[in-house]
Amino acid sequence: MTANDNAVSPEALPDVRRIDVGLVVVDTVAVPDRARQRQTADALLAADRPWDAGLLTDSVLLSTDGLGVLRYSQWSDDAAVADTHRRSSAAVSTTGDATRSVRHRLYRSAVPDDAPTPGVVVVVTFDTDDADVGRRLVDALLDRHPVVRGTAVPAGMGGNHFHLADDGTQLLNWAEFADEDAHQRVVDTALRPDDDVPRLLAETPGLRPRGFRRYLPYGLVSRGSTTR
Repeated sequence: MTANDNAVSPEALPDVRRIDVGLVVVDTVAVPDRARQRQTADALLAADRPWDAGLLTDSVLLSTDGLGVLRYSQWSDDAAVADTHRRSSAAVSTTGDATRSVRHRLYRSAVPDDAPTPGVVVVVTFDTDDADVGRRLVDALLDRHPVVRGTAVPAGMGGNHFHLADDGTQLLNWAEFADEDAHQRVVDTALRPDDDVPRLLAETPGLRPRGFRRYLPYGLVSRGSTTR
């Protein structure tokens, strides 16, 4: 599956920087094949009936390898998300697939003025010893970011949105690109082992990179509205 195979509107992606979001819950579901992937995605999109108070949006994405589903849920505050784990388990109970749910806060973003319409979201995750490790890494990465430095942004690269897990155990970069090729060009030209960012990651104590996964938008649900 590639971005060209995806007929879903980019409007099915969330506004990551909306100001009324107090908490983000990211659920990842492992699935055995594309048929189960679609079944699980549909179940997650239908899980919000009736709509939970304090839930702002649910966005569901499909991994390009066909083996994962991601739900990005925006909530108004901590109290509103009390039954998130019940929602997750109920939505995928018919499939028997494994779910991981992590609560995050958006920490910092870097978005080009002329950012392209995103067709692919690359989710990059790191295990961290504590939240300070995540904050220090994000600050160091943004010091190097072309948006911050005022240098040319790679073609097809959109916003980078860094989230810190509430319990301090994870850092997540929600990275938007025009398509998979745009992301691969960055990997091939700026993320080689001897490049600056990989060296920074290797030299940061308390950090364990978990790699990245590419996702395509599948659907977004808000109160009384569904975009697919």
